[in-house]
Amino acid sequence: MRTHSFLRFVSTTTLTLTWFTALLAIPQQDITRREISRTSEKEIFISLDASFGTVTLQKGDRSKVIVAEYAREQDDNRELEMFYDISGGRGDLEVNLTDRRNHRDKHNSSISWEEIKDGRANGEERRLTARLTDAVPLSLKIGLGAGKGRFDLTGLKIKDLRISAGASSAELLCNEQNSVPCENITIESGVSKFTATHLVNLNFRKLKFSGGVGSYSLDFSGTLQQRARADVEVGLGSVVVYVPRNTPTRVITDESWFSSLDMDDCFEKTRKGVYQTDGFEESERSLTITIGSGLGSIKVRCR
Repeated sequence: MRTHSFLRFVSTTTLTLTWFTALLAIPQQDITRREISRTSEKEIFISLDASFGTVTLQKGDRSKVIVAEYAREQDDNRELEMFYDISGGRGDLEVNLTDRRNHRDKHNSSISWEEIKDGRANGEERRLTARLTDAVPLSLKIGLGAGKGRFDLTGLKIKDLRISAGASSAELLCNEQNSVPCENITIESGVSKFTATHLVNLNFRKLKFSGGVGSYSLDFSGTLQQRARADVEVGLGSVVVYVPRNTPTRVITDESWFSSLDMDDCFEKTRKGVYQTDGFEESERSLTITIGSGLGSIKVRCR
């Protein structure tokens, strides 16, 4: 009995020490939280630049221009910088992840700063989460280098959108109709994977997508509120375009010998390089997609 008790004690002690050692091995993280209260802004221009890590963007508290949380390992010298100005009813917000502070005294009294230095999140990489106000129209300019991005624009008032993604994996979605017209959407994606869903819900007039060497999925589902046009170009990558069966759509391609084209049977070829769904000519709200490819592949599917 004593032998069994001793072995049980040794086993329990070993497991406890193993767990404790593993706990110590987990990189300890600092979490920085910063927010800006909304005051007199009628619209806001937001520039977000992150050359690394995981970036998540979504709707937040309407009384706050932004609530941002940045998690990083304690020995990481990169900082979260936020600068904000208001002029003529327009707010200008700049959010950066950089190696060191620029010491720019650009923030005003509407900013509330809160630093949390005892966070112990068990993340595997740097993570920035930004929650934006849905109270006023937003113009977004997002730069993402090597990392991951999830840009959920559901519920936000998007007036203009520009996304530049380098060697990264990014996802864009909008699950509700944008309540304001979005004049232009520009997306540039390099050596990466890019997925967009419910693009039509953004209520855009013009959309331009440029892809390099990567895999791209563009879903134009949603409810059309106006005539919309999308220009899609890929280099050596592959792109899959999805459109709802009930959305009057015309697809124009160059039918290059160097690229492959696979059209769904819901489209009828009207002339060389032009395909249409039923009712396109008669509809006042329609979608026109022009697709060009270098040495890549193009697939167009109906849902």
